[in-house]
Amino acid sequence: MISLKNIKLDDISASDISNEYVYYQSSADEHKFQMAEDEEFYLGLQLTRAQKDYLVSVGQPPEANNKIRPAVEQVLSNVAGASPEWDVRPTGKTDSEVAFVYNKLLDKIWYESDGDRHFRSIVKDYTIKGLGYMYVYPDWQAEQGRGGIKVKRVAPENMYVDPNSTDPFFRDAASIMLSDTSTKESMKVMFPEHANDIEDAHEDYRDDDYATSKYNRDDIIRRSDVNDDGQPKVRRFIRWSKVSEEQILLTDKLTGRQKSFNKKEYDEFKSTKRYKAYIQNNQVEEEKIFITRVRESFVIGDALIYDIVLPLEDYPIVPCCNEHNGNPYPAGDVRHAKTPQRMLNRTEALLISHATSTASFKLIYEDGAIDPEELEKWFVPNAIIRANPSALREGKIKELSPPAISSQLYVEKQRYETDIETVFGAYKFQQGNPSGAVGTFGEAKILDEASSRKQNWKILPAYDMLTHVGRIVSKYIPYVYDKERILRVINPLGIEKELKINVPVINDYTLAIERMYDVTTAEVDIRVVIGSTRSKSPTADLAKDIQLLQAGIYDRTQVIMGLQGDVDKSSLIARMSEIEKLRAQNQQLSKQLQSMTGDLQTRERELFHTKMRAEVSEATKPVQQAVSNLRATAKNEERKQKEMTDKTAIDLADLRSAVNSEETASNPFEEQMGLG
Repeated sequence: MISLKNIKLDDISASDISNEYVYYQSSADEHKFQMAEDEEFYLGLQLTRAQKDYLVSVGQPPEANNKIRPAVEQVLSNVAGASPEWDVRPTGKTDSEVAFVYNKLLDKIWYESDGDRHFRSIVKDYTIKGLGYMYVYPDWQAEQGRGGIKVKRVAPENMYVDPNSTDPFFRDAASIMLSDTSTKESMKVMFPEHANDIEDAHEDYRDDDYATSKYNRDDIIRRSDVNDDGQPKVRRFIRWSKVSEEQILLTDKLTGRQKSFNKKEYDEFKSTKRYKAYIQNNQVEEEKIFITRVRESFVIGDALIYDIVLPLEDYPIVPCCNEHNGNPYPAGDVRHAKTPQRMLNRTEALLISHATSTASFKLIYEDGAIDPEELEKWFVPNAIIRANPSALREGKIKELSPPAISSQLYVEKQRYETDIETVFGAYKFQQGNPSGAVGTFGEAKILDEASSRKQNWKILPAYDMLTHVGRIVSKYIPYVYDKERILRVINPLGIEKELKINVPVINDYTLAIERMYDVTTAEVDIRVVIGSTRSKSPTADLAKDIQLLQAGIYDRTQVIMGLQGDVDKSSLIARMSEIEKLRAQNQQLSKQLQSMTGDLQTRERELFHTKMRAEVSEATKPVQQAVSNLRATAKNEERKQKEMTDKTAIDLADLRSAVNSEETASNPFEEQMGLG
């Protein structure tokens, strides 16, 4: 049996953290100055006070033609136009149902944290300033005190990182620090048990809202402008560093499965029957290992509020670097667009100056050529101005016109605008500007695909950040959601349902109490689906889904699930189901109608033939009557002939009888003739 020690934390004081903050701040001072200037250019603060004063003095509007802001907004609409989709896959013995629970937990955490809004701000930060941060933390006051997990954006101006870090996620940093100021009263509400320490803490009004003071910003209100409200303020620090923790790695000799335990978990496991059975059967191997853990120290003013160890291997502050340079000070897209924006402002100032000069008359005249009273009429419409005698003839009055402006200025202006668009991959026609539209649909498609590829490459760091955030959330879940709880989740159809996790059940074979949907022992791999946050064209997606439907790859439900906007998908699916039933019934009725139509046609043909027979019968009645009469006449004649024949036969018989009666008497004639 191996014994374990609790994590030993080196003593750290509030002054140690404050001194470290000063060191990190001085190292990042130039970077924060650059971030402030980048943001000022995005806001349109692109002219110095001297430049504005000069433009006003020559009668020009002291404004810049800000092409950076619409380009940034186009990137935001393309990159952060939808909620991220999580791909959670089980690893080890974890089943797919528990992975499904993790997926729903991630959606729940993202929704309750207002993750979409924070993500848009982060994308805006790393596009403008080169760096964005998302913070993952347990909120023990959420869900009626049961606790929950939240994510939020942290201003990059408030983050301070070990300058020796070279990792894009700053995982190799000795420490990372979040520092900002807040009112003492708000801190007392959050930590009432430390109210006295907070009240005694020295006040701090240093603001992390950097400003260059280089550009005129009379029309922009910053946090620093309203910070001096008279309320006592104090600086707070949240410092993250890394420590090593002793753990026991248990390996099951039969299955090869491994499980690590810290001291508290190991002590609890040793008291179970399962552990005793393992030891008795010599089924497990025990090995001491060291696991990296994150240490979190919280300081308000001069007081160390708490110093704890988190169940994490990586910092809960996840950076998103736009253009990582091997240090914690990356550059954003605005940094590369400032030079063409400056040249554009200068070019447009020249064009405006020439237009102003063209619209204004400049007159040179000798003394005495024009009376001063006549000059007052110069700008009066339809005025008649009298010159003194011979002044015009002798050329004493001359109007000066500025030379024609070079067309090269317009070429340069277009080039600078294109340079800005190229930096962001956001072109005029994508921003809804018809003047920037290309000639054909094919050309627009090619340009849009090229822009999308560029923006896809630029958004990959944001997806890496989201994947890292999901994995940190998965590390927090077993510690926050460690008891039986009912989660209200929304299925893809938008229907809310209840899902129970960590439900105790009895194993029918071992009779041991286990847990269904156990998220405390789950092992999952979490990634964000690439492209899931991209803004989508509802029309194009619907056309694609319809093509897949026609090809037999999709069914109608999949097409409906892909619909965007305010669509009641469940009702639509139910209606489609009813329509399918009605369509099937209609098809059946159509077949019946077709069959009945055939029968009707048959009956009509039979009726026609019957009618024809009736008409023929009616037409042949006179003939039949004549035939009948002939037959009757014939029969009558036959009867008469028979009667005549019978009478003749009777007469003949009578005749024969008379002849026969006379045969017996001698015939005198015969006798006379010698015949007798």
